[in-house]
Amino acid sequence: MKKIYIPIVFLTFVNTLNFTVLIPVLPFIIQTYGGGPITYGIILSAYPFFQFFAAPLLGNLSDVYGRRPILLISQAGTVLSWVVFIMAYFLRNYSILGIALPLIMIFLSRGIDGVTGGNAAVSEAYLADVSKPQERTKVYGITGGVLGIALVIGPVLGSISNSFSIGFLGTALLTIVISGLGLLLMYLYVPESLGPEHRKRSIHFSITDEFKFFKKIRKFGKRIQSLFLLRAFFLFVFSGFTSIFIFFTIDEFGLNEQQVTYLFLLIGFFIMVNQAFLAPYFAKKLGELKSHIFGVVLVMVTQVLMVIVPNIWWFLPVIYLNNLGFSIYMPTFKTLITSAVKREEQGEINGIDQSVWAASSALAPLTAGILYAHMKQYMFIVYSFILVYALFLFRKYFRQWLAQVS
Repeated sequence: MKKIYIPIVFLTFVNTLNFTVLIPVLPFIIQTYGGGPITYGIILSAYPFFQFFAAPLLGNLSDVYGRRPILLISQAGTVLSWVVFIMAYFLRNYSILGIALPLIMIFLSRGIDGVTGGNAAVSEAYLADVSKPQERTKVYGITGGVLGIALVIGPVLGSISNSFSIGFLGTALLTIVISGLGLLLMYLYVPESLGPEHRKRSIHFSITDEFKFFKKIRKFGKRIQSLFLLRAFFLFVFSGFTSIFIFFTIDEFGLNEQQVTYLFLLIGFFIMVNQAFLAPYFAKKLGELKSHIFGVVLVMVTQVLMVIVPNIWWFLPVIYLNNLGFSIYMPTFKTLITSAVKREEQGEINGIDQSVWAASSALAPLTAGILYAHMKQYMFIVYSFILVYALFLFRKYFRQWLAQVS
C-alpha cells in the first residue's frame, strides 16, 4: 500500500472503530431504558438523517476549499457528539412523550455526529485524488478490509469497556478518546490532496435540491444515473438489514452480549478477507460492472436463506455469503462512479453518493424496526424482492453499459 493512502485508511479505521465499540452495547442500553427494535431504528436513523443534508455540502466545500480543512471540521464535530453522548449517562430516567430522556440525548448525539458526518464522502474523494482509476477497487477494498479489522476490535473494546461498574459511561469515554485521537492524527499527518489548480471556484447549495437526487445525478449521464438507481434500492436493504441484524441474532439464537461480540469478531474477519482480497479478485476476473451485479445477486439470495436457517451453525455460512455480496458490491460501485467523473468533481459525486446513502439509511432502520416488530425474520423476504425489482429496472442499463465497454 502506498504511503499516501495510509493517513486516510487509518482515519477510516478510527472512525469505524468509533462506532463499532457500540455494537454489543447499544441494543442493551436501549432495552435498559425501555426501548425496543423501533426505538433502536429511530436512534440509528438520526445519524444518516442529518448526514443527508450535510454530506453533499461538505463534499462540495471540499472541492472549493480542499479536503483537509473539511476533514478536520467534521472530525471535531464527531468529538462533540460523543461529549453529548456522555451527558446521557448522567440524566435521570425521566420520560418525554413516553421516551426516556437519556435515549433522547443519545438520539441528539447521533444527530450532531450526522451533521458533520460527510467526512466519509470527503475521505473517499481524497483517495480518488491520490489514486489512479485502475487502482481504486483495490484501494477501496483495502479501506473495506480496515473496516473489517475495526469490526473485529471494536465490539471487543465495547464489551470490555461496558463491563465495569460505570456501565456504558466507560464505552462513551472510550469513544471520545478514539475520536480525539482521530482528530489529532488527521491534524498531524493528513496533507492536502487537492491543489488550488484543481478546485472549483464556487458552489451552489440548496436544502430543497438535496431531495432531487436524480436531478443532481443527471448531469453525469445515464450510466451514472442507472448505477445510483440500483444504489438507492441496495442501500435501503443494506441499511435495514444491518440495523436489525443484531436484534435478529439475539431473538433467533438467544445470543447474549458476549456472544454477540464473538459473532461480530467472526463477521469482521469475513469483511477483512472479502474486501481486501476477494473483492479485487472478482473485479479482476469479471470486471467492475459484472462483479457489481454479482454482489447484488448474492445479497438477494442470502436474504431468503436467512429465513430458513435452523440454527447458528447453518447461519454462519449464510452470513458469510451475505457479507461477500456486500463486500464485492461496495468497492466496485465506488470505482465505477469515481472513474467516470473528473478530478474536480470527486467531492461532488461522493457527496451525492453519501447523500443517497444517508437518505436510504435514515429511512431503512426505522422501516426495518417496524417490519421486524410485525414480521420477524420474514422481513428478509421483502428485502429479497426489493433487490429483484431493482435488478429488473437495471437490466436495460446493464446491457447498454456492457455494449459501450466492449
